[in-house]
Amino acid sequence: MTTIKIGIVGAGSAGLFAANELGKAGVETVDISIFEQGPKIENRHCPIKEEELACALCDPCRIMSGVGGAGCFSSGILNLNKNIGGNLGELCENANLNADKIIQQIDEFFVQNGAPNKIFDPLEKEKKEKLKELRRRCASVDIRFVPVKQRLLGSQKTADIIRSIQKFLESNYSIEIIPNTKVTTFDEQGNLYFDGEKKENFDYLLIAPGRWGMIWLAEQCDKLDIKTFYEPLDIGVRVEVPAIIMEQVCHIQRDPKFHIITHTYDDFVRTFCVNHKGYVVKETYSEKIAGVNGHQLTTEGKSENSNFAFLIRQQLTSPLEDTTEYGRSIAKQTSILGGYKPLIQTLGDLRRGHRSRKSLIERNPVQPTLKDATPGDIAMAYPYRFVKDIIEGLEILDKVIPGVNNNSTLIYAPEFKRSAKRIDTNSFLESKKIKNLFFAGDGAGMSRGIIGAAVTGIIAAHGIINKIKNEQS
Repeated sequence: MTTIKIGIVGAGSAGLFAANELGKAGVETVDISIFEQGPKIENRHCPIKEEELACALCDPCRIMSGVGGAGCFSSGILNLNKNIGGNLGELCENANLNADKIIQQIDEFFVQNGAPNKIFDPLEKEKKEKLKELRRRCASVDIRFVPVKQRLLGSQKTADIIRSIQKFLESNYSIEIIPNTKVTTFDEQGNLYFDGEKKENFDYLLIAPGRWGMIWLAEQCDKLDIKTFYEPLDIGVRVEVPAIIMEQVCHIQRDPKFHIITHTYDDFVRTFCVNHKGYVVKETYSEKIAGVNGHQLTTEGKSENSNFAFLIRQQLTSPLEDTTEYGRSIAKQTSILGGYKPLIQTLGDLRRGHRSRKSLIERNPVQPTLKDATPGDIAMAYPYRFVKDIIEGLEILDKVIPGVNNNSTLIYAPEFKRSAKRIDTNSFLESKKIKNLFFAGDGAGMSRGIIGAAVTGIIAAHGIINKIKNEQS
């Protein structure tokens, strides 16, 4: 029987879970190879320490790419809810799969590979009354609170879990993970092209390059005349406050999801990636953009501060629909003002229209966990509309979490989640234009986050399995 070759581009959450689904399907004579631009997990090093969170010192490619993807050095929050991380319920339903069961399956696989057993569930009996009160306070000020069951891996633990998954795939299914290998392009005949003229042919291709590869993937789709769609941009700031301010709400839900509509522009603003007792860290991109993110070292946390992203959702229409380039331009302008470091400012200074200076930051009641940031004026870089949204949004949120709107609250910029262009696919995420070519994950505009990417990888794997079985029958 002829061996069926499956090539997967990207060893992030989508690629790894697709490979696992293909491996356990038990289809005979299948050869699976995963090509990853970055290193294997044992060669990915990030100097994350309590006293020195210096992601800026790392090779940005090793932070954003490598086995485990960009999520490897994140806080590792698993949002166990089909309404978080993309239209997961709809995607699964279209493929005749049960989203809740798929998410449970993903969660169990993480636990089998060393994820902490602790679940943060706002619907637990002992939290029932506190959750009810939180929802009442939110409803009274027109905030929507989204209860989500979550598992927190923690920045210090996530790499070990990914290492276990990598070993499991290699030893149980003989899946070959080929690191430090950049795919330059792919074609309609199932060929992958690497540096130089080297190429390899596959019967099925799954392209899942993650956030680091989203621009590359959009360019490849343009070359192959594969239809794509711009998705909204999420851009804003990272907010840092004393941990005690977030204590009560983070006890109910570790990464609370608040959805807000601002008064002046009716813009949608949300909290994202809450790191209770965590750290603000710098992410350096190849195009000289220094952004910020947040890390949670352990499930209990080590810092005296908490931080969260405060993101504005912005959709663009004709003639300028390119949300990716628009977001990048704002982030680059911010980085230039910061001397290619993130900007840091007190909320009081932003409101008053003053630039924050080093002397003020040094005596500010809230001390920054990210030291490698430049005191400045975020309003010099961000459009007025976005500054207005941030100020109004925090004023509203303060009615539910008193203290987040203090003058001493620290804000960092740029914090942005560049949305990939969504690729035109069928219900199993196969290209409508080129057969046997599948897409999955954040880089293909299908998902946002670890769980969402894993779900799309599994959907694509089911599409490949169905086609193989149909051809063999």
